[in-house]
Amino acid sequence: MGKNLKNADLVLRTGKVAFYHVPGQSAYTRMEGFTSLSTSKNPTEYERQYVDEDFKRTDITGYNTAIAYALDRYKKHPVTDDIINIHENELLGQDAVRSIINVDMTTAQQGGSGIWAASAKMRDYAVIPDADGDTTDCMTYSGNFKTRGEMEDVTVYSTDDFQTITISSNTKPVLKTLSVSYGSENLLKPTFKPSVTEYTVSKIGSLSVYAAAESDTFSITASCNGNSSPITNSGVAFTVKEGDYIYITVTNGTLGSNTYAVKCSAS
Repeated sequence: MGKNLKNADLVLRTGKVAFYHVPGQSAYTRMEGFTSLSTSKNPTEYERQYVDEDFKRTDITGYNTAIAYALDRYKKHPVTDDIINIHENELLGQDAVRSIINVDMTTAQQGGSGIWAASAKMRDYAVIPDADGDTTDCMTYSGNFKTRGEMEDVTVYSTDDFQTITISSNTKPVLKTLSVSYGSENLLKPTFKPSVTEYTVSKIGSLSVYAAAESDTFSITASCNGNSSPITNSGVAFTVKEGDYIYITVTNGTLGSNTYAVKCSAS
């Protein structure tokens, strides 16, 4: 009887966790709600027999890796919402290509700063829809993620217990939404984009600031003229005059912060 397994720990399925890049977000989001994520390597084989040999030789000359997925639909989950959008709107070409990172949780280690790091494999996949609505229990979707590029070894980092990950420990957190309003009118110019950090509003007086980060674990603070306040669902109000700036800072623990600036003017 073999003895090596006696003191070895069995690796559970949760030892490999997948993360999905939703367009417009800087971090990868944990793939939750999936009842199946099964990988098939689908190797291409070159088989031959040489005239001086009584046996055949086989070499692998390529791979057509595919991940079969099945998911239960949940409202307001960014990963499943994105995949369902590809299904229901029958997106084509590059519009249906997404990056997925598979993290080996057995390699996860927490550094002195509290940041988790782990080894992972990153690759682009084409999202290939197959079926939906095939049970009466809940709304389900299934299909395949098919290889769209080479696999890359990466180290990933997390400050929120692997709810989200980034590839670089220096990746700045970003906002998902931002508005500066007078009454019900959003005055922010240009139209908000997470990657753009400088804006203007053509209004002075009492203005309300609303913001949401791409992860619920990020904190957001707004400040103006030395006054600062955390942003909650109800927003933050400031009284501003010509030339004032409102600063909105989003922070991701010890990984860093990112600041958006809004200049206020009368016209």
